[in-house]
Amino acid sequence: MKVRNLDKNGDWTFGQSTSNYARNAYAVALDIKMKLREWYGDCFFALQNGIPYPIRLGSHNQKNLMDTDIYNIAASVTGVIRIFNFKSSLIGRVYQCSFNVYQQYSTETLNIEFDAQDINNF
Repeated sequence: MKVRNLDKNGDWTFGQSTSNYARNAYAVALDIKMKLREWYGDCFFALQNGIPYPIRLGSHNQKNLMDTDIYNIAASVTGVIRIFNFKSSLIGRVYQCSFNVYQQYSTETLNIEFDAQDINNF
């Protein structure tokens, strides 16, 4: 697997040929984190992708749906074999989760941590 790498600001990197790409296990982790940053209906060529963050974080009783959204998106990433140890919390409008991923590129598990506040202020 190969995906475009990110710089320290979370933007795609360009200009250094193949060194601008992440590969294998790191690429899986990066792809999961990138897909979790997608907002539902925000991209004209992929309107069904992403999570409806204003609904999930702006309405009551949405935590289970948010957990399901995140789990399904992470599980759909190329190279992911299994997700386990999924833990999440929602306090007010602050959602955080962490989970481990078995992936096809190494025997090491990936630890993914996601904080919805990192995306934007809702």
